[in-house]
Amino acid sequence: MILSKKAYSMDALRIAAQVLSSKVDVYLGESKGSYEVELKAKRRDADLSALEGEFRNELLNQEYRFVVGAFNRKISSLITTQALMAARGGENPPPAMPPEEQTPEFKAKVAELMKAAQDEIARTMPKKLPHQGQPIPPVKEDAGV
Repeated sequence: MILSKKAYSMDALRIAAQVLSSKVDVYLGESKGSYEVELKAKRRDADLSALEGEFRNELLNQEYRFVVGAFNRKISSLITTQALMAARGGENPPPAMPPEEQTPEFKAKVAELMKAAQDEIARTMPKKLPHQGQPIPPVKEDAGV
């Protein structure tokens, strides 16, 4: 299938290929204005036209996510900045406690909180990550492009 570079980004192609990596192998070629995508089903009895439709849907979903993210980037950045500013006390945050003023009780409480955070990370992190599938082979770029 031929896909326009104006409509789809390389990142969206890579993510869509990764999402469907359990069903198809995706091979990618590139010309000046388009991507040439070839799908090979991993199962012999698979319907390649259905897989192509599924790939196109996933590609559209990924590209849509990038577009929405770009539209929301400024407001997300503003909200994050405002939250961080509020968390540190606004325009005039209180001064940090110098090390010489930190009491043993304060240091013990900080150590306790750090230990609790490390335990929570260890408890919630997956023990084994699932197989991520085959990566798309690297694309050789033309020196003249």
